[in-house]
Amino acid sequence: MFTKIERIRALAQCASNLSIKGDAGASDMLSHRLAEELMNLDMHEAVPLTRACGHYLNLSGIAELHHGVRRDRTTREPNPNSCDHVFARLITEGVDPEDLYRAVTEQNVEVVLTAHPTQVNRRTLQYKHTRIAALLQQHDRSDLTAEERRNIVSELQREVAALWQTDELRRQKPTPLDEARGGLHIVEQSLWAAVPQYMRRLSAALKKHTGHDLPLQATPFRFGSWMGGDRDGNPNVTAKVTAHVTALARWMAADLYLREIDTLRFELSMNQCSAAVWKMARRIIAEGHTKRAGVVRAAAAAALHQTATDAASHGGSAASAAAAVAASADVSSSGGVAAAAPAAAAAGATAADSFSFSRAARPRPERPSTDVSGVGVLAGGEGSAFPGGMILGTQPVSAHTAAEVSVPHELPGQDVEGGSEMDFNESRRASDAGDLGGASPHPMLGGGASASASAEPTGTGYSTGAVGAGAAAPEPEPVEPGTPGFADPGTPDRLGPLPGPFTPGPTPFRDAAGTAGGEAAAAAANGGAAMDRAASGVGGDPTLTRRSLMAQRLGTSPVQFARAHEHPGFHPYRIVLGHVRDRLAATRRRMEDLLSGREPAGDGGAALWYENEDELAEPLMACYWSLWECGGGVIADGRLLDLIRRVYTFGMCLMKLDLRQESTRHAEALDAVTTYLGYGSYLEWSEDQKIEWLTKELQGRRPLIPADMPMSSEVREVLDTFKAAALLGRDNLGAYVISMTKGASDVMAVELLQREARMQVGAEAGRGGGPEDGGSLRVVPLFETLEDLDAAEDVMTRLLTNPWYRQHLRTVHGDAQEVMLGYSDSGKDAGRLAANWALYKCQERLVAITKANSVKLTLFHGRGGTVGRGGGPTHIAIQSQPPGSVEGTFRITEQGEMVQAKFGISGVALSQLETYTTAVLLATLRPPSPPRREEWRTVMEMLSRVSCESYRNIVHHSPLFLRYFKHATPEAELGNLNIGSRPARRRNKDASISTLRAIPWIFAWTQNRLILPSWLGIGAALTAAMNQGHLPTLQAMYREWPFFGSTVDLIEMILAKTDPRIAALYEEVLVADPEEKKLGAELRERLQRCQGSILKVTGHENLLSNNPTLSKLISMRSPFVDPINILQVEVLRRLRKDPNNMRLRDALLISINGIAAGMRNTG
Repeated sequence: MFTKIERIRALAQCASNLSIKGDAGASDMLSHRLAEELMNLDMHEAVPLTRACGHYLNLSGIAELHHGVRRDRTTREPNPNSCDHVFARLITEGVDPEDLYRAVTEQNVEVVLTAHPTQVNRRTLQYKHTRIAALLQQHDRSDLTAEERRNIVSELQREVAALWQTDELRRQKPTPLDEARGGLHIVEQSLWAAVPQYMRRLSAALKKHTGHDLPLQATPFRFGSWMGGDRDGNPNVTAKVTAHVTALARWMAADLYLREIDTLRFELSMNQCSAAVWKMARRIIAEGHTKRAGVVRAAAAAALHQTATDAASHGGSAASAAAAVAASADVSSSGGVAAAAPAAAAAGATAADSFSFSRAARPRPERPSTDVSGVGVLAGGEGSAFPGGMILGTQPVSAHTAAEVSVPHELPGQDVEGGSEMDFNESRRASDAGDLGGASPHPMLGGGASASASAEPTGTGYSTGAVGAGAAAPEPEPVEPGTPGFADPGTPDRLGPLPGPFTPGPTPFRDAAGTAGGEAAAAAANGGAAMDRAASGVGGDPTLTRRSLMAQRLGTSPVQFARAHEHPGFHPYRIVLGHVRDRLAATRRRMEDLLSGREPAGDGGAALWYENEDELAEPLMACYWSLWECGGGVIADGRLLDLIRRVYTFGMCLMKLDLRQESTRHAEALDAVTTYLGYGSYLEWSEDQKIEWLTKELQGRRPLIPADMPMSSEVREVLDTFKAAALLGRDNLGAYVISMTKGASDVMAVELLQREARMQVGAEAGRGGGPEDGGSLRVVPLFETLEDLDAAEDVMTRLLTNPWYRQHLRTVHGDAQEVMLGYSDSGKDAGRLAANWALYKCQERLVAITKANSVKLTLFHGRGGTVGRGGGPTHIAIQSQPPGSVEGTFRITEQGEMVQAKFGISGVALSQLETYTTAVLLATLRPPSPPRREEWRTVMEMLSRVSCESYRNIVHHSPLFLRYFKHATPEAELGNLNIGSRPARRRNKDASISTLRAIPWIFAWTQNRLILPSWLGIGAALTAAMNQGHLPTLQAMYREWPFFGSTVDLIEMILAKTDPRIAALYEEVLVADPEEKKLGAELRERLQRCQGSILKVTGHENLLSNNPTLSKLISMRSPFVDPINILQVEVLRRLRKDPNNMRLRDALLISINGIAAGMRNTG
């Protein structure tokens, strides 16, 4: 097999080289010889050969990425896109350091990961690829011994062997939940490690060039997702699926945080802490002390009830059984156990022992039941089950107990529930008897009165109260140095609640910190500007707060400092983090219940779960500033700071989920409502009538949709989606995107449906749900086609001048408007050049409109991987935007294989995060220049018009094109393969180009190497311009206008990936109609003319002569891609004769996988 592969590779290499050098005759001869040999292979020979070429291309891609990371690490020249280099450049150019600091800390970049309907790699293979990349990185270490290096090579051999013996094909069509798992897997695989590294690099660069550290709460970069929320044209994404995906994301977030917390608890073993952390620890112990007494009482009552049951079942008298039941009731209500039977007392003692505070002679805590019945299956039927009863393929759902983590839950010197080595047996004996009022208190509680104070569960946290009516009032806070409650004024852990968009109920942490808010205010007043910045705790430069704490510590005598901060025999950080762990575990259990279709356990008696990141950040921030106060700043800035950065970046759901639906679905839902209510048909109203009616309804406060209204399943699903959005809220969801937005009424319709859902949910929960409920998602119109882009100005003008919408935008969304631009459908509609110019002009107009209305604009770029869908190098794409369109905010989609390529490996992800940051920063502080001369705009208008006409004459108006497309590409077969959950068309009954989704449209042309959507029409436009004498103008535009220069460079790159020889082979074998073959010949001729025109504009001798590295990479891949293309042609020929042959379908999918690996940006 190896010999045959090498011979075929050599033939393909020679044919490709001869074609590049212009020797068409010799190249064609070798190509035909290669095709003849490959097409005569039996399937049992062809499939392994195709797999081998595909694996080679995947492995070479891993090696290329690894080499890029290694080169960046070892090169002496600075990376031009690095934070350090860009910050230095901006300051050299005259940017004030304070302005630079402000721009970076206020920056908001979000990458939204989307599922790829044509991504064929299984997640199993992606994991193995990641493992191989990690081994390559280890192999680069210079300190390895010969034995260690041999072991790594052996590991690589084993991974490659396992890769070869793994079935790379999906045997079932993936569900939206499967796709969501793949997206979440990226976080665990690479982003979890890359984000804190990126934050450290960014903070160090800021410190170097501005003198300030990155604020602890800063989130210059976030991630979003469409996986499980994008229902546009995908009936498989339902309201139930969206709810499952958000629960899955929160489960994984809790799981990842749990791992970090366990490691932190092992690390933070010190006994010095601030007063706020000490107070937190005391209250946690108080709450745990009271809760255990309740457990003992419940156990005693249960034992008595069991005694009654046993007595009745064994023929005992009714009177004795009744007495036992009455006794159990007394125990349950009064807490006394004096009248309990010996058996009940024994049961109570056993229960108490299992929760003993003392480590001496304490048995291991009982494990939760590991019964997995019903755990691995989701509500929703077939296709929803976890593979193997697992979530994300990490660990079993029901086995996530304390024993399964790498760091033991029982740490040295700490009780399982957060206690210490102190012997509390004496105090526990009394409380275990159930008489808390007269029991000796826990020593940490500081006295008998405080023992009766407990942290009572509230809606989202705990508040302190008395246990029983006769409990004493809480003791006053001690104020003397050395006492547990002493707090020096001005310490960050006394700064009060953290700022943020959430206002959860009181917790032990907030209560502990909030009581001294006045002290912080006074300290800020006395400390001047330094403490003013520090008073935000996390919102400003933390350097000033750190210096203040260091000065405070150095200005205090060691004896006094020790009296105030040392607590011998206790581990306060472990106690606090133990409580955090309990809540994370409760969060994970709750998500497991939701995912498994069970009713989540009530809050009574159970640990509270985390609803948002602010609740989790509070105790972590308190521990951070406590460490700095006690001289442990170097410890605080390690793993703990990394965790804080993760909390604010990923939140409690890792990636907020956007919802997307087509505008017509909302209109149909409202049409059903207006028809039922007798208002007429909404669909038949004019735009003015729709706006008038929608505005009137939104200004009112009465519900519109009757609860008992009959409706179709389609309308019901739309309304259920809005109800799910109202229930999940902003903690889980990001934006609601409206695809195919045609008018302002499309946006207003979604606002009305949102309001109705909020009111319904509020009514069901027994609370109000007014029109301006803060849970409203931001609504994002998506302009896609050429006509929609041209109409965007009028749509947004009408929205921003509507009184209700303008007030809504101001009060609910802070005068911020987001607009999404579709690169895919606009390119499919008008061709790449016309679409790019329309997008550019649309952005210019949107910037002007929003500035005129004092609205902050965020543009959301719906780019794909390939140039035909707006793809290309990140830095170039952002730097070529119109001036003013990037004002510190930027959203963009990343899809399919580009997610793996950019974020699948931690080192590459780190580089990508840095590139996004610096590109957005440059576009904000040094916007790209607009067209310097009006003539350039005139020429662009002409280029756009001619290219659009040329493109549409072929794609939309030629009667032969659709048939040729179906015959000469694998488009028809793509819909039958187990690739993505979304159908290839928005409406399956309509087989036109307009209903075909943009991704399979690009993907099919990439497979036959013609890549037609990325260049068709451009050659004709450039030729027309040059015939009119505009060549010097075009060359000046290429050199001096970033927009035009980047557009031409990307087209040149995609032209270098085309291969007319391969496209001709598809046509020769698969196209029978002579007229269609004439069309194919014309397309290849247009390709040649386009290449010539591009070379004239750029002045390059050959394609990519200015980028020899990429040119070499493409030439290295071609000898392995060409044979796969030839084999795919033969497989398609046989499959079209025998469409039900599963072996041929497998072979086709393997070939699609291999070509995608070789072409890289394929969809």
